[in-house]
Formats: sequence, C-alpha cells, structure tokens
Amino acid sequence: MSVEPQLQLVDGYQPPDADEIDRTIEYIFGHRKEALRGFLSSHALPVTGKKETMRARVVQELESGRIRADELIGLLDSIEGWGNQHIYLYEAPAGELTTWKSEAKVRKQLERAGLVNLFNRRRPLVLPEEPTLSSIEWTPSSIRFIWVEKREWELRLGDLDTEEDGVIYKAYRNQVARGITAFDWDLVSGHAALMIQRLPSGENYDEIRQAYEEQLEDVLTISNFERVAIRRGIRRIESSSEALNRQIAHETKQGNTVSFTSKSRKRDVFSDPDTKKSRNALGPNTASVLGNFYWLPKAPRLERNLHVKSYARDLRVGIFGECTEGEVKYVLSRVRHHSK
Repeated sequence: MSVEPQLQLVDGYQPPDADEIDRTIEYIFGHRKEALRGFLSSHALPVTGKKETMRARVVQELESGRIRADELIGLLDSIEGWGNQHIYLYEAPAGELTTWKSEAKVRKQLERAGLVNLFNRRRPLVLPEEPTLSSIEWTPSSIRFIWVEKREWELRLGDLDTEEDGVIYKAYRNQVARGITAFDWDLVSGHAALMIQRLPSGENYDEIRQAYEEQLEDVLTISNFERVAIRRGIRRIESSSEALNRQIAHETKQGNTVSFTSKSRKRDVFSDPDTKKSRNALGPNTASVLGNFYWLPKAPRLERNLHVKSYARDLRVGIFGECTEGEVKYVLSRVRHHSK
C-alpha cells in the first residue's frame, strides 16, 4: 500500500471561500464520473445517475457539513494529473536515491534551491497563466514535483447554434481547468517519469521536456538519470499479447517509412492475414518508429482498454483519456518491462 504525503497548509492559509469551493466542484465534475464514485461511496452516497445528480448530492452534503471543503480539494488533487499525458521515462542512478529518502535531507536540499516552502504543500486553487512549480509532495518512498497552470479551451455546443437572417451563429462555452504537469519519482525502484498534460496539437514536446528538466536540474541532478529506450519496446509490445496493434510504423535502412493501420480501433492490424504477411516480409532489419496500441484489460490491474502510443524518435509515451493513477502506473511498468 502506498503512503500518502501529509500535505501542509501554507503560511497565511485561509479556508476556501464560496467562490473557491464552487471552482473546486466545477473542476471535479469536469472529470469522468468513474473517478468520483469511490469518493461518493466512502461517504455512503449513491454512485449512479447523471453528473448533474451526483453534483447536487455533493453540494447538499457540503452544505450539511457531512462533506468538508478540504475533502473536495483532496479529491481534486487525487484525480488530476493521470492520463491525457505525454510521458518521458527515466531510471535514476542509485547514488541519487539516498538523499531523497530522508525528510531532513530533502528539506535541506529544497532549502538550498529556495523551494522548501513547497514541501508537501497543498496545490493552489489559484491558476497561474504559465506552468508554475507549486508543490513538492514527498514520502519516504516517492516524490512528486507538481506544476500548476491555467488551461482554457472552447467547448462546442452544437445544439445551441442559432440562425438569423441567413447567418449561422455557432455556440461555444469557455472552459477553464487546472492543468497539471508532474515529475513522479519512485524512491524504491528508482523509476521516474515526467508527465506533461496533453497540449494543443503541433506542440514540440521534446523542447517542453528540456525546459522542465532545466528547472529540475536546480534541485536534483536529472542529467545523471538515464532515459528509457522505448524504441526497442515497440517491437516487443507489437509481438506480445498485451495490446491490440492499431498502427505500427517502421523505418527501413534507407530511411523509408512503412506503416500498417487497422480499419478500426477494435481490430488488430495483424488480424488481417495479408497485412501479417507484409509485416513478416519486412523482417527484423527495420527500426520501430511508432506504436499505436490499445492496452488490453488484465484483472485486477486494468479493467478496460487504454489508448497508448510510443513515439520512438523522442522516447515519448502518450496515454490518452482520463485514467486512474493505478492504470497509468501499470501501463508504464509494462512499457518499461518491454523496453529493457
């Protein structure tokens, strides 16, 4: 069983006011219902129904005092930052682990970097415009550096479109959420992951990775960490029975790319005998470029398909859709296993 960090209230802390509580509830119910059911069940509340119904239950319990505002903030912290991410995997050298397993040494290290005020600090509800290191959550077995930022986008509301004098007005609703990027480091295994919440298409994730690494270098020597070579893992996952192959791409010795894509996300591309023959004809003398997989359920670790992509060129893993911490960590453990 994992140990939860004992999060502290920052200096000058004031209990959340009505606006902040409303904002917390808004952020919580921006997530899928499945992420909320455990919390509702722990408070002996029904876990079925539409989101509007579930939200009304939570508000009623909050007003009655049977649910506290800090419990809602804790719920939000627990469900944010898992899934819809582009992830870089690392292995820490053994010598780096010693310092970070001792609370006294961690505090001293953070003090030298001017960050000790972030030690086990609750994530703020206030949303900075740019990614801001806002909390460093520590236990003797793990440490998690968390950046918070404001995320805004427009949600299309087609059923509210109107037409006037031949002009069509399309409806959108402005959405705001708390964006989370995290560097998650297991101090027992040495496994670490930089988990960047999914950004608009066209972003250069490798440049973003380097920017976060520069910040981390001031606190820990991440330049000594080894990147996990996921390229070799793509081929091994492709031939395993753990995932459905939606799309597989290989590069030939002459630099040409050969790609195989199934006609639907429910079919393995190599279930087609002709495609399988074409793949076998390539042989082993190619380099894996892309693996677009749907990880198959495996009780009790995974109860549903998860969409996962491995990008060989910059050693990046994408996990798409909202997930639980357990789901993400299980899939990443398997990616690591196949990449050895």
